[in-house]
Amino acid sequence: MKKSIIKSIALFLIILISIFVGYENPELIESTKSIFKAEEKTFEIDEEKIEEIDTDSEEKEFHIEAEIKANSFSLKLLKVKTLPDQSASLFISKNTNGEEKFKFFTQDGFLILENNKVKINLPSSYYDKNIDSFYPSSLQGGVKSVIFVNDEYFALISSKKDDCKYASLISLKNKKEILKSECLPDSGKIDFAGLGSAYLILEDNLLLSIGAPENSSQVISELAQNKDSIFGKILNIEINSLSSKDDANIKYNFFSIGHRNPQGLALLEGDIFSLEHGPQGGDELNKILKGKNYGWPMASYGTKYNYGKSYSTDHTQSNFQAPIYFFNPAIAPSSLSKCPKNLSDYYKNNNCLMGLSLAGQSILIFLLDKENNKVLSVEKIFIGKRLRHFGVKESGDLFISNENYFYITADRDGVYKVKFDKFR
Repeated sequence: MKKSIIKSIALFLIILISIFVGYENPELIESTKSIFKAEEKTFEIDEEKIEEIDTDSEEKEFHIEAEIKANSFSLKLLKVKTLPDQSASLFISKNTNGEEKFKFFTQDGFLILENNKVKINLPSSYYDKNIDSFYPSSLQGGVKSVIFVNDEYFALISSKKDDCKYASLISLKNKKEILKSECLPDSGKIDFAGLGSAYLILEDNLLLSIGAPENSSQVISELAQNKDSIFGKILNIEINSLSSKDDANIKYNFFSIGHRNPQGLALLEGDIFSLEHGPQGGDELNKILKGKNYGWPMASYGTKYNYGKSYSTDHTQSNFQAPIYFFNPAIAPSSLSKCPKNLSDYYKNNNCLMGLSLAGQSILIFLLDKENNKVLSVEKIFIGKRLRHFGVKESGDLFISNENYFYITADRDGVYKVKFDKFR
């Protein structure tokens, strides 16, 4: 830390002298800046400290486990890390001593390991804003999702080169763009928060969702129906093609189309489900069937923003696949997972999915019939935090501790561990 302070003072003095003499020496300034750039480690690091942060909770209400009563059980909640960041992914593993280790990827391009915050070495095209204007959501770009597959980490990011704004899937090992979208139209209305992104590993294939990044652009919305665009799709990617040594394109096809912003994917009893943002209202739980079209922006149970015109709710007219459940008003759903075993055992006569929500600030429990075609109930357990990701193993499966705790992230707040308990 002392070394960083000395370098900061040196850079400040050089700039100050340059201003005083009325001339900035570009070579001197750039050479000094390069010292700092050299400290930005790629993900392939020896975990050397770059910035030490305090991840211990100081909030009194979470020094002991808080108990929240649900309908048929209680939920125990304990804050385990304070992190003022927005998660892109949270991976949890155990070391040889049985201790739980966290890898917390942030949307603004950092990796947090224990108390060390390390800058990921992202490509020069990395772009963490939406648009070049005053829109309040203009910082919602960045690292949207991090995936571990083939012993390598990949990230879906928002990108920009010259006047072209696009999405790309990159390797965090070598910064290579594995997949690159077309340039987005309607540049002033791009909302990279709408990229969403969730993934599911299915043996030899990776399912990756990519939303249509807008909140008021009809042109961008319509990319979800465009067979030449990856936006608004769930991609089916051959895993072996991700780590190809040559420059050949990865191999993929569209598993499904017509999506707005899917942020959760889960596998339950052989069926695939997604949680998806609607516009104003109309958030959806979808059963994902290969080759189906889910209708966006032609059909939705939501309306245009600011209480605007409704969309068609008729999914049968164009053979669109209707959601098996939709939310009105919107809850802004995020991650989706199978329920932990103690909860699914309690509801053994039904199938059980668990979701998170941002605006709804809740954990969601979906009970389905045994054929997974009908949602029988949705229980919302209010937490009071914008909940974004479940902590997962590197395989993508929900991480469960020996005490039946699982982990969730809360935007710009931290990590909590949660357990369903005291079943009645």
